[in-house]
Order: sequence, then C-alpha cells, then structure tokens
Amino acid sequence: MELTSKEIEVLKLRKKGFTQTEIASKLKISQPAVSSFERSISRKIRASLENIELIKGMGIEVKKYK
Repeated sequence: MELTSKEIEVLKLRKKGFTQTEIASKLKISQPAVSSFERSISRKIRASLENIELIKGMGIEVKKYK
C-alpha cells in the first residue's frame, strides 16, 4: 500500500515538528483528520515491515530500490 499525497504532506509537516493542530490548520483540515492520517500511515508502515520480515523469513533477498 502506498501513502497518499495527503499522508505524505502530514509526514513532512510532522518531520518539521508541527503538532496535529498546526498541521490541521496548515492543510485546512480537522485535527481528527490529521490523527486519522497518522493512524493510516502507521498501519501501512507496519504492514510493509511485516511483509519484509515474512519475505526475509522465506529466504528471499530484499533489495533496496531508490
């Protein structure tokens, strides 16, 4: 699962140190929406990491792509 453009915006703003309330204001969305985006991001990252571990456990090499 890929991150949406909005999820990426939220991540970029979090990296800059903004709070959920500040992000909501900047993106003109509600604070609960920011919280929802962050939960979605966490789920997607967790699923990706679990898939990588499963693949590695099967003895398949995981290469990094840029």
